[in-house]
Amino acid sequence: MVKRAFLVITHGDLGSAAVQSLELLMGEQKNLSALGLHPGESVASLREQIQTQLQTNQQNYDETVILVDLLGGSPSNASLATLAQYPDLKVITGFNLPLLINLLNFTDQEADTQKLLTDSLKVAQEGLQVIDKNYFKK
Repeated sequence: MVKRAFLVITHGDLGSAAVQSLELLMGEQKNLSALGLHPGESVASLREQIQTQLQTNQQNYDETVILVDLLGGSPSNASLATLAQYPDLKVITGFNLPLLINLLNFTDQEADTQKLLTDSLKVAQEGLQVIDKNYFKK
């Protein structure tokens, strides 16, 4: 079975808070970590932190999947800059908690990373709903 690590990278503490929320629901996840870009920190510093985490992950996992908050933002750009060194790296943009839960919940059961990502993205999209008085009439 493929051993995967997941790295959430966001503006501020959004990723760390998502990891804490997930662990509240699912317990501690040793293969999940988070980094954040905070005011006054440079993108170069974030890139170095990403490289350090990817190197650590390489020692313990077969692959790492990065989840970022916003396509085109600094966390996304810093992550995408690592693709030259890690060509098999996968970066998911626009993460949410249902996506993260699905990825962690099924990572040990699904050997095909692309299928895991596709299935998890579907769960994440289905989790986005507009709820109003008409929702319950369906």
